[in-house]
Amino acid sequence: MDIQYILEEKGGPVWALAIHDGHHLADEILPLMNLSEAERLREEDPYTGQLTDIGTNRLVVKTSRFQVDLNRALQDAIYLHPEQAWGLTVWKQQPSKAMVERIHHSYRYIQKLLSSVIEETIHRHGYFIIYDIHSYNSKRSGPNETVDTALNPQINIGTIHNSSIWHPIIEAFTKFVANEQFAGRSIDIRENVKFSGGYLSKWINSKYGAHGCVISIEFRKDFVDEWTGVPNHKAIESLRQLLQASLSSVKSNHIEAYGV
Repeated sequence: MDIQYILEEKGGPVWALAIHDGHHLADEILPLMNLSEAERLREEDPYTGQLTDIGTNRLVVKTSRFQVDLNRALQDAIYLHPEQAWGLTVWKQQPSKAMVERIHHSYRYIQKLLSSVIEETIHRHGYFIIYDIHSYNSKRSGPNETVDTALNPQINIGTIHNSSIWHPIIEAFTKFVANEQFAGRSIDIRENVKFSGGYLSKWINSKYGAHGCVISIEFRKDFVDEWTGVPNHKAIESLRQLLQASLSSVKSNHIEAYGV
């Protein structure tokens, strides 16, 4: 029941996380799963792991959120009821109490790992910045649905769990992206429209919010067919380069604003 992950420490104060990138399920989980691979893939965040490859420290979780969701509080981290999972019936047979406890143990392990690397980053650099990278569906009715762009920005950043002291960092990221282009057009980036920041951001900020901030970045799935999972590799690379290019602006703003 261990969580599979990739952890790379490259130095510097920035971490890029993709906690919903994964599709893997433990062998013991598979026979209990009611959902098909395609159904699971649609609610996962495929290819977000590639977006973390921006020259910073990074953590990419390869275990599916349908085994354990690190962006939920522990009591909700396993989708035991449809209302926890977009109305989906996840299980043919729910995991036993012993299995649940083992999954919870793996969840706590990743929290301890994150605590360790964040504390080490604070110790070395005095602060941290986390890009918490996700993606979201905007065609809930079917693959031919026209996206309501008023309600579904290309990039939604969730920030409500951050202390207001970090507003200059968030503003620097937002302004940088807004001045760039994706697929030949200006990027629609807005704050706390579709999502406002999940449990992982809340948990990190509750422990370490005086020392850094979490920018929860939700990309609308313009870089992948959300119903088939077929990727647009050119678009993925464009977004990866966008995130990488944003780093100098964000870090230089931190130096200007906080002197570190």
